[in-house]
Amino acid sequence: MSYKLDAGLDGSRPYLRVLEAESGSVRLAWTYDRDGRADTQADAECQLQALFGELYLLTTADYLKGR
Repeated sequence: MSYKLDAGLDGSRPYLRVLEAESGSVRLAWTYDRDGRADTQADAECQLQALFGELYLLTTADYLKGR
């Protein structure tokens, strides 16, 4: 399956959307959430780990479906 990536900044918050190329449906939507507090290295690492976990699950699901 092929995907389109939509990545950018919403103000100062990075975001990533993964869309199916054919249908345009959103398969993954992620935004770096600051919750109005100062960023720490641990918060940033935790959010990036969550993103990569979601990307891993997306690719694993496609693999198991034989796409």
